[in-house]
Amino acid sequence: MGTEVTNPVAAFIEEARKAGAQVHQAPGPEEACVCLIKLAKEHKVKVAVKSKSQIADNIKLRQRLEKEGISVVETDLSDGLSQLLGDKVAGKMTIGYVQQLISGATGQKLEADPQVLLDAANTFFKQNCMEADLGISEAMLGIAETGSLVVAGDEGVTRLTAVLPRIHVTLLESQNIVPVMEDVLTEVRKRNPSLASQAMPAYITYITGRNTTADIPGAVLARAQGPAEEHIIVIAGAGEEAVA
Repeated sequence: MGTEVTNPVAAFIEEARKAGAQVHQAPGPEEACVCLIKLAKEHKVKVAVKSKSQIADNIKLRQRLEKEGISVVETDLSDGLSQLLGDKVAGKMTIGYVQQLISGATGQKLEADPQVLLDAANTFFKQNCMEADLGISEAMLGIAETGSLVVAGDEGVTRLTAVLPRIHVTLLESQNIVPVMEDVLTEVRKRNPSLASQAMPAYITYITGRNTTADIPGAVLARAQGPAEEHIIVIAGAGEEAVA
């Protein structure tokens, strides 16, 4: 495509579709929520996993999916613990309480050791990613010249949420679409949701299109290489018109 991108949103949508992703447009977060729920119901999704997403949390996406009979597991550690607590504040939990929560979720009698509990929680979330019908992520960035998504986080399960379920839906705000690949490093540093002491997120995943390995009958590694369907919901900014 070259480095001249006059309309990054239109270019992103065009390139993402060329790469095999199914792109949907929403004028705002509420419409994005309705679109995602519709997709989940059309695909008869029973179990979904969701990585950290401010957009999804603001519109209470998990709770709304659950009202539709779809089980949703939060794969971010802090969000997952909060979910086990029933969405109560999890900031002042003792190690003993965390031990009870994770032991109950995994069905194991675990030691009150932080590393043991962390490992058990990560294994629990990974297993849920492997069994889920749908993965839900929020992209930090979209790249117009390639139609790629940039999903970032500090936990490995962020990547697994995006690649292991058979269907993956990514929420992307249109203002977070950059023209070219060379813009990513600068923007990631600016938009890094991690702690200030960390220069970069621990995991940065680039997603372009869908996993065509899933088209090969009997392909053993099909799911390990990505979902069979990649859906992107581009959420327009204020006053922005939809692209045809």
